Amino acid sequence: MGSTVATNALLERKGEPMALLVTKGFRDILYIGNQSRPSIFDLSVNIPDALYSAVIEVDERLLLASEKCCIKDWSNLPSAIGVTGETVIIEKTVDVADLRTQLIQLKFLGINSLAVALLHSSLFDNLSIFNF
Repeated sequence: MGSTVATNALLERKGEPMALLVTKGFRDILYIGNQSRPSIFDLSVNIPDALYSAVIEVDERLLLASEKCCIKDWSNLPSAIGVTGETVIIEKTVDVADLRTQLIQLKFLGINSLAVALLHSSLFDNLSIFNF
């Protein structure tokens, strides 16, 4: 699909139904957005519908190991080297069996497209959990 066709499909809200896979607790992050709009105090602002028709919240958490980290003693938690060479703390691992069950349910609903937006996933590219 060409970029113009794809852009038009997004703008017109046409195309295949899709779901959003997001870190638990951030279900509404794309709906809330950053509140930037031309008339910030206009209460009658038109908010477009979401592009996704379903949301799966994944109970997972990655943290960047630094002196600013909220976990002071993370020595007992698993860690790995991220794409930037920095240490990433794996505070909560994904329950793959539960995620698989939820993804299968989406498939039965006719949803074949998935947007993945996991917190701090850009730091840690080991998303091999999705290879099942």
